[in-house]
Amino acid sequence: MIPIYEKLVKTYPHASFYFSSTSKTGYEEAKRRFTRGAEHFFLPLDFSWTMKSLVEAIKPTALILSESDFWYHLIQMVKRGGGKVIVLNGKLSKRSHRRFKKAAFFSEKLFAPVDLFCVQNSEYQSRFSSLPISKERVVVTGNLKLAIKSALPSSEEIDRFCRQYGIEKEDRLVTVGSTHAKEEELLGEQLGQIPNVKFLLVPRHPERFKAVKKWLSNLGNDRIILIDQMGVLNLCYQLSEIALVGGSFAPGIGGHNIFEPIQAKIPVLFGPFMETQKELVNMVLDAKAGLQIASDQVASTINQLLSNSSPYKENAGKLSKVGQDVVNKTWGKLKQIVPCG
Repeated sequence: MIPIYEKLVKTYPHASFYFSSTSKTGYEEAKRRFTRGAEHFFLPLDFSWTMKSLVEAIKPTALILSESDFWYHLIQMVKRGGGKVIVLNGKLSKRSHRRFKKAAFFSEKLFAPVDLFCVQNSEYQSRFSSLPISKERVVVTGNLKLAIKSALPSSEEIDRFCRQYGIEKEDRLVTVGSTHAKEEELLGEQLGQIPNVKFLLVPRHPERFKAVKKWLSNLGNDRIILIDQMGVLNLCYQLSEIALVGGSFAPGIGGHNIFEPIQAKIPVLFGPFMETQKELVNMVLDAKAGLQIASDQVASTINQLLSNSSPYKENAGKLSKVGQDVVNKTWGKLKQIVPCG
C-alpha cells in the first residue's frame, strides 16, 4: 500500500488521508509508515450506526481496503455517500471462499458495492470471480508487498542500534524475525548449534517481549539478542547475512512477508506452514533466493549458507527489483476508478 499512498499524496497534495487500524500494533505501524497528510484512528466495530457516524464525519471520496479486510457496513455507508470502494492487494483464502459461496446472498450484498478488486494473482481472481461479482471488476495486478522498498538506515541509526544491543562490527548476524509463541522454543536448540554467529530475535508482537526475555534467560544463550522495539525489523535485515522468517514453523499462522529480506538483498529461510503466502513462496523458491525448510533443518541450512551464500544473495538482489511493475499496474487500474489529476 505504501507506493500507492505515495502516488496519491503526490497527486492530491491537499487531500486528507485517513488510516484505520484494528490493533495497537497495526496502529503504530501505520503511524510510522504513513505520515504525510495522514490521520490515524482505530476502526470502530462494524455496526451500521457506528459506520454511519464515521462516514458522515469523514465524507470519503474513496475507501481503499487492503487484502481481505471487508467491512460490510463501512462499505455500504461509503457507497451510499457517493464514494468509490476499491480493494487493493486483494486475496481470498480457501476457507473464506467456501464461506462466501455458501452465503451467496450475503456475498452479493457485501461485494456488489465494490467498484474494483485489484488482486494478487490468478488464483485469487478465480475465487473472487466465482462469487456474485462482475468478472470485469476483478483484475490481477500483483502483490504490492513486492514494491515495499527497504529504506537504507543511516550510519547514525546503525551505530545507535548496535550500541544499544551490544553488536560489534566484526559480528556475523542472522535475523530471526516475526516469531510467534512456541516458535522460539522450537528454534532455540537449533540456533545453539550454529557457532560464531549472533542472532537478532524480533518477535512478531510487542506484548510478548517480556515472555521471550524470560525464555531467553532460561535458555542461557547470550548470542541470541532480543530486539525489544518496533519498527526496526528492516534495519535488522540490512545488518544481517541471512534472514529466518517466523510465523511459518508452527501451524495455524500461515506465514509472513518473506519478501522483506529479499528487498534487503539477503537470502531468506522459512518454515513449512506458509498457507497464506503461497505466491511469495513460489516466487522466492523459483528465483532460488531462499529455502523452505523444517525446524530441524535450521542449523544445518544456516551453517551451509554462512559458508557460501553468494548465489542466493545474487538471486535475491535480482528478485528485489520486480515490484515496480506491480505498482504501475495497480495505479493504472486505480486511476480508472478514482480520477487522479
